[in-house]
Amino acid sequence: AVVKVKDAQGVETVWQPRFVIDASGRDTLLSNQFDAKQRNRRHASAALFGHFENAQRAPGRLEGSISLFWFDHGWFWYIPLRDGTTSVGAVAHPGYFKDNRKGASLDDFLMQTIALAPKLAERLKDARMVEPATTTGNYAYDSKFCRGERFVMIGDAFAFVDPMFSSGVFLAMNSAFESAAGVDLWLKGEERAAEKQFRHFERVMKHGPKMFSWFIYRITSPAIRKIFMQPRNVWRMQEALLSILAGDLFRGTPIGPRLWGFKFIYYMSCISLFPQAVKTWAWRRANVKRAAEEKLTGAVYLQDQGVRSESA
Repeated sequence: AVVKVKDAQGVETVWQPRFVIDASGRDTLLSNQFDAKQRNRRHASAALFGHFENAQRAPGRLEGSISLFWFDHGWFWYIPLRDGTTSVGAVAHPGYFKDNRKGASLDDFLMQTIALAPKLAERLKDARMVEPATTTGNYAYDSKFCRGERFVMIGDAFAFVDPMFSSGVFLAMNSAFESAAGVDLWLKGEERAAEKQFRHFERVMKHGPKMFSWFIYRITSPAIRKIFMQPRNVWRMQEALLSILAGDLFRGTPIGPRLWGFKFIYYMSCISLFPQAVKTWAWRRANVKRAAEEKLTGAVYLQDQGVRSESA
């Protein structure tokens, strides 16, 4: 392999590594190089977010707890950070951003959107945004493959889904460990063992996003709202759900039957809420179709002078 690197001064350096690990994150270096990146056609979303100081936090040991808030067009994340600030972001379909910004600055539009979730607005009533609001558009994607001859893609370089509970950090770290094991075997000349490990790595890379996507596709559904707002730990399903959202997907934790039970209750709830469920399904489907037809990304209507951020 040949890797060319150009620094800030324009000086180019050429490397010839025996193996390439793409850890470029959402820059998706190799995926773009091989034209393998593909937008998630089942899910259209964009995000507008900012960092706030003096945002209300839970007391004591719960201070760092992540919260989710719903509003009519999507949901918010609320993530307390180590430096004392809190990351707050709105996730919605791109059409919401196109139709509702109406010339407002990103900061003003974020605050207008936050006002649509009164409980969130209450937490931020004494808070101050410490840097300009930023955005990223239609950010759910994956690649056609995660490995090839003498290369692998790990973490966000392969796939990215909505950042629910910051699980992407765990998925990225886990993929790094799994790929490193295969690369180590390959560099030692143990090609058969390396191929076996790479096949395992490939399964791991597809399994994580698939598990999270099931919840992400349905996070705005009436049934999920009902289940989440009236939690019951029947058959220890609540524990299974928390294990998944926390990223416990690869240790062999016996959550399968409990997860199936959760999905059963979800579908039964959809039947009990049939009119609302159908309405939400049609709304979501129309938004995905509109985003595809108009090639909406959300960022097109949100960015000020091309400003874009990749980290919440």
